[in-house]
Amino acid sequence: MPKSSRDIIEEYLSTGNYSATFEEIYALAQESDGHPPWAYMQATPDLVQWAEKSKVSGENQKALVVGCGMGDDAEFLAQAEFTVTAFDVSETAIRICKERFSDSEVAYHQADLFKLPEDWQGAFDFVLENRTIQSLPVSMMTQSMNAIAKLVREKGKLLILCNGRDHTDTANNIPHPLSHEELATFSDYGLSEKYFDDIHVGSVRRFVALYQR
Repeated sequence: MPKSSRDIIEEYLSTGNYSATFEEIYALAQESDGHPPWAYMQATPDLVQWAEKSKVSGENQKALVVGCGMGDDAEFLAQAEFTVTAFDVSETAIRICKERFSDSEVAYHQADLFKLPEDWQGAFDFVLENRTIQSLPVSMMTQSMNAIAKLVREKGKLLILCNGRDHTDTANNIPHPLSHEELATFSDYGLSEKYFDDIHVGSVRRFVALYQR
């Protein structure tokens, strides 16, 4: 029986090899002509709603999408007139993006969050982080937050989309929902909170948080 994404993630938890894990999940999706369970195959609704509410325009601004997956969020930001760079640790994910959006102006790259090009540091007016932090082990949370914060230029903004939880609730499984208190760690890296939305839909809780350097 073919392995499921959950099987692969369970192996990942035991080995800690996150890059190979995500590559295997995207390769499995491509082989089955499907997509990973977290992929909307359209721009994330919370991103779209926030952008419409905020009347976002990316003219003359550089945006970076962290862990871009199938590319829909990156394409949405490009349509909002940002000059967009997007990366994912999975080579297959990047290949899928380039195939899906063959005429795209988005610059897609295979890259590791913890080994990004030096010229990306502090280079972006807008950074989108959509559920990458919660897809890594809890032990890597502050490391990943620091790596993401470093990408934001002076006066630049960081938008976080994630599943949410109360700080008193435990979070051991992957993906692990983040608490508002954990997100506040971005203040340690020079970012201040400008917007926070706590969305409840049934038993699902989601956060949309905007930070600025």
